[in-house]
Amino acid sequence: MYRLARLTTYTILKSNIQPNFMVSNLGQYHEWDRLTSIIVGSALDSGNPPCEEECYDPTTLSTVKKGIYPNQDLLKQQIDSLVKTLELLNVKVCRPKNLPQVDQIFTRDVGFVIQDVLVRSKMIEDRAKEWEGVKDMLQGVKTANPPNDVLIEGGDVLICGTKLYVGYSDEATCSSFKTARTNEKSLLWLQKTFPDLQVIGVQLIKDDLDVTKNVLHLDCAFMPLGLGHCIVYKEGFLTEEDYYKITEDYPMEKIFHVSQEEAVLLVTNLLSIDRHCIVSDKGFTRINKWLESNGYDIHLVDYSAIGKLGGLLRCSTLPLERQLV
Repeated sequence: MYRLARLTTYTILKSNIQPNFMVSNLGQYHEWDRLTSIIVGSALDSGNPPCEEECYDPTTLSTVKKGIYPNQDLLKQQIDSLVKTLELLNVKVCRPKNLPQVDQIFTRDVGFVIQDVLVRSKMIEDRAKEWEGVKDMLQGVKTANPPNDVLIEGGDVLICGTKLYVGYSDEATCSSFKTARTNEKSLLWLQKTFPDLQVIGVQLIKDDLDVTKNVLHLDCAFMPLGLGHCIVYKEGFLTEEDYYKITEDYPMEKIFHVSQEEAVLLVTNLLSIDRHCIVSDKGFTRINKWLESNGYDIHLVDYSAIGKLGGLLRCSTLPLERQLV
């Protein structure tokens, strides 16, 4: 954990293009505060299925090898069902500008909001174009841009009040694996940028080829919930120390441990609407029953096709404003 004086100067995004919708307010202090506005990814015009050499995570690679890559219509249908669910829950939904032949499903990794600041992610080169789809609607917001030596994606960052949990990899791992998306230098940079938060870094297992030996982002192994619970894939952390570090605030009876099979299906990757309300996949029978038994209101969607591409509900959304309640 790190505590340093604030050194970052924020910038204001500017653009000559006027989109149909522009974001006016940002705010996120917990993963479970009342969600009021969000960007949801798009499968429109996302291009042809990749070949094996073009895959940059083992889930997509496995999907391609098995010949079960979902068609664009199905992907669009499932994302649209999430949009409808969110709108029924009184959430303002924004969509990225369409970029032909660019996969824009997983908006979480384009950027993320901490407090009232948009952090622009430093993504791997294969995904850098995705920023173009959202930048115009975000003009005018307060932004923090990581320096060139900091790698960071939004799926690795979760905020819980005064604590900021970050999944990262050391420099040797980042140099060896495409699935290592956030480096150790990001911890120091985040602490400088948000000195009032306690940055807690944990390392995740990484593998470019075997989905059972890889956790792509922290939200694929850990999800804090609004009523004092959390969902954890214990084997997804590099060491037991990392696991205990991230669960130290939770009594054992408040922790739901997912199996390896559930972790591969991304059971941790849910989306909280408020303290009590969660959007989950209808196929996650065991976790959904546990959530309901612990007082959560569950709204179900079919996101099984999206899951074949290595991300799920949190991965495909970028919350802009959550109101403290």
